[in-house]
Amino acid sequence: MEYLDNKHKKIDDFPLIQLDKLSADGEFTKVPNKAKMSSFKLYTGKPEKKKSAPKSKVKKEVKPVAKKSFSFGMVSLTEKMMFMDNLSTMLKAGLALAPALKTLKKEIKNKYFRKVVDYLDQHVENGQLLSKGMSNYPKVFPEMIIATVEVGENTGMLADSFAHLAEIMKSQKQLRSKIISALMYPSIVLLALIGVSLFLALSIFPQLIDLFASANVKLPFVLRAVQAINFFLRNYSFYAIGGIIVFIIILKIIFNIPKPKLFLHTFCLNIPFAGRLIKEISLTSFTGNLNALLAAGLAIVQSMDIVAKTLGNMRYRKEILAMSDELEKGNSLEKAMAKRPDLFPSLTIQLCQVGETTGELENILLKISRFYEERVNNVLTNLSTIIEPVLLVIVGVAVGFIAISVIGPMYELTSSFAP
Repeated sequence: MEYLDNKHKKIDDFPLIQLDKLSADGEFTKVPNKAKMSSFKLYTGKPEKKKSAPKSKVKKEVKPVAKKSFSFGMVSLTEKMMFMDNLSTMLKAGLALAPALKTLKKEIKNKYFRKVVDYLDQHVENGQLLSKGMSNYPKVFPEMIIATVEVGENTGMLADSFAHLAEIMKSQKQLRSKIISALMYPSIVLLALIGVSLFLALSIFPQLIDLFASANVKLPFVLRAVQAINFFLRNYSFYAIGGIIVFIIILKIIFNIPKPKLFLHTFCLNIPFAGRLIKEISLTSFTGNLNALLAAGLAIVQSMDIVAKTLGNMRYRKEILAMSDELEKGNSLEKAMAKRPDLFPSLTIQLCQVGETTGELENILLKISRFYEERVNNVLTNLSTIIEPVLLVIVGVAVGFIAISVIGPMYELTSSFAP
């Protein structure tokens, strides 16, 4: 069927235009077709291309920051403690993890640590776990920190986990500060003694040796030794410095090998006064860290494996890993400790037995940790008083030995001038 207009023309003969209205004489007004009609599409015989949905922006994976140098790639215990404490406070205040990291990043002065926190922020914004990002920096975040954070993420108590880690680091910092302050006084005295001895050997004694040699006075052993050392240093100082450096490097390489290092750490435990102090420091760290991991919700076997890696003494580390295997086989912690009476005192063993029997092992471990921490603090507080008499004896012997070595030849020299 054909449709005609008022002039008897087919409507199909019109070009494709948009018809808006009729004119006064009954004709259609042609409007240029600048925009296509939305209700009519011309079929061209070609398949219509469907518009694809807008692609969602996928964030690129952020690469960990490489540590460029040893000196600029260190993060102190104080910086980590402040980071954990501030992060816990922000999370408890209701701030989300990513904004909290973004805020803390601006307050960190350590450039390397700032880059690490920036990486963690981007890692979390990408929808990944914070513990996974921390695992890329084992030197900054040890395994114990990562395990505690992972438990906090799984239980929804991440703020409490950070607060607990901050308390542990605070205790470690206090213990380290007390050890340094306790060793400061004896170190200064010994360094002063060595400095005075070197000044006498290199400046004063050579003049006396020349004076005694011109008077044909027999030199004592100390002055002969000083004379030989001065001759060696003047002629072979370069070889001496090189030999000392090589010797230190060789010792460091040897004691980085597991067996020699284990032997050295075992020997340190048998030193009369220092060995007892090392044992109590190791027991403080062991029981305190084990309590922290058990309180966070980790199993005791996994906790023992992690705690072993946090201890500095290789002997304790080796035995605690062996104890972890025994616990995995069904043995109790008390029995595993009882097999090692040289490392775990009877008091510790009995208290752990009570804790396992009553189901209060976490609280018992905390009490043991505080008990040994108090004992270590008392020893370190009184260390200067204990060492002071020993230092006085050492200084007196050194001064007396030097005086006798000089006074003897001086007496012979003055007697040679007598008529």
